[in-house]
Amino acid sequence: MEASKNLIGLKDKVVKFCNSREDILRFSGHIPKNLRYHANAPQKQPVQKLIGRISTTEFLNTKNILDSIIRTNYELKWNTTYSENEVGTDFIKRYGWFDLIGPNGPFHMEGIRIMIGYWGANLDYQMHWHEAEEAYVPLAGSALFWSEHNGTKIAGVGDIVIHKSNEKHWTKMTDGFLLALAIWKGTNLSVNPKISSRDGTKIHEVKEKKD
Repeated sequence: MEASKNLIGLKDKVVKFCNSREDILRFSGHIPKNLRYHANAPQKQPVQKLIGRISTTEFLNTKNILDSIIRTNYELKWNTTYSENEVGTDFIKRYGWFDLIGPNGPFHMEGIRIMIGYWGANLDYQMHWHEAEEAYVPLAGSALFWSEHNGTKIAGVGDIVIHKSNEKHWTKMTDGFLLALAIWKGTNLSVNPKISSRDGTKIHEVKEKKD
């Protein structure tokens, strides 16, 4: 089976974007354009309805990627990772992500995992950490990021936020929604995150949902 025109277009735009930015290249290195395709069955999540409402003309520097995400929306395997018990019902309804490039994504690459995620306005992505190093690159919207090493920072389109391996961090959508690239690097990119309340009183071993 071959990748659809929409999915190839999305991959090509993301690869071009990543390779055009020195800050992303310093984090992830060069991303090849020609990557082996492995079909991921589409998976529906409530967040897909919100994706279609994004006004892409508000984000001209990333409009081509956003338009491509909207076109490909219902071909993608959307995930939520967390349970309602861990993050709440509202969070589950207004949050989601999909793999694009990586060991388990539709376009295969070892050592790098590129996901795209959406978080709705006013969501509180509570403190969590994971083995992989991570770079967030907003494509639309903005958010307040906190991490152990960098403190708090508002990041929007054009910014990059980097988290070290096992560095505790959280994100608050203080001014509308956020849609961002989440780039992981490391030797084992399938190790699931741990998530806790910010005061550390509730800790979960998160298991990603499988088909």
